[in-house]
Amino acid sequence: MAHGQSVLTPAPALSETPHGPKPLANPAGPLGRAKSWGYQLQAPDPERLSQAPYDVLVVDYSRNGRPDGELSAADVARMQGRADGPKRIVLAYLSIGEAEDYRFYWKRHYGWFWGLFAPSWRGRQNSEWRGNFAARYWEPAWADAIYAAPGSYLERIVAAGFDGIYLDKIDGFDDAKDRPTAKADMIAFVTKLADKSRQLKPGFFIVPQNGDELLVDAGYRGVIDAIAKESLLYGEETEGVDNTPAAIATRGDQLKLLTTEGKPVFAVEYLDRAAQIASARATLENLGFVPHFANRALDHMRFGDLPEVGEGARKP
Repeated sequence: MAHGQSVLTPAPALSETPHGPKPLANPAGPLGRAKSWGYQLQAPDPERLSQAPYDVLVVDYSRNGRPDGELSAADVARMQGRADGPKRIVLAYLSIGEAEDYRFYWKRHYGWFWGLFAPSWRGRQNSEWRGNFAARYWEPAWADAIYAAPGSYLERIVAAGFDGIYLDKIDGFDDAKDRPTAKADMIAFVTKLADKSRQLKPGFFIVPQNGDELLVDAGYRGVIDAIAKESLLYGEETEGVDNTPAAIATRGDQLKLLTTEGKPVFAVEYLDRAAQIASARATLENLGFVPHFANRALDHMRFGDLPEVGEGARKP
């Protein structure tokens, strides 16, 4: 494909499934006006990130992923503040389609017994990311852990002063192929999570990552404020290798269902080579998306497109 030019080609019309109210006109507000963003999950340093040249930051709510590392309201306010303009939007990473064994909801005190008497929501371990387990997100007990019960993951994030949540593993429905309602269940989960979020903090942003095929549902588009997309151009099958034009066209058309409603697409490509980065930036901006370039480990936020000294090695 020719990078630096639009990669979208005419594709078969995408069907829409009515679901809930239609989106409001111009709904995205300050998130929709963002022209740049940065992404770091491991060991976020609020002091360094307060100097980031970005309008939006995505970070883990904890320095180490565990309760003893949770960022304080002062930490979040430090990242939100900037001397050269309006405050920065800071979103907290939250995996809803996969459970992580270092989070507060993981019952370590059960020890090996949890292998025998695991909660109903715990599914199979991810073979590529040890310690991550598919979540049966339709189970009420998982909703309790994430947003529904007192002391939930969501309540911790809101209490710290974050502006919204960045939802990972939306495409967890791919791990539930034997469940015919898996996609509808994910839409219902995000809708209820969004409702609870905005009860706790009006104006709270909801930004899912991936799961682009859900965008054909108008109600789902109405619930979210933006979408993030990993590896649209490169690395879907092999790190650093061009994705097929057909795959890019299909996903791009799905993503544009959101941009035509005035909501942004935040695209992240895991690239290190200057020529690829320059080409990808031109292509993504031509599509109307907001690009960011990162290392796969997400343990260091670049203040610019190119790799920096001190970046950690990428995970395989």
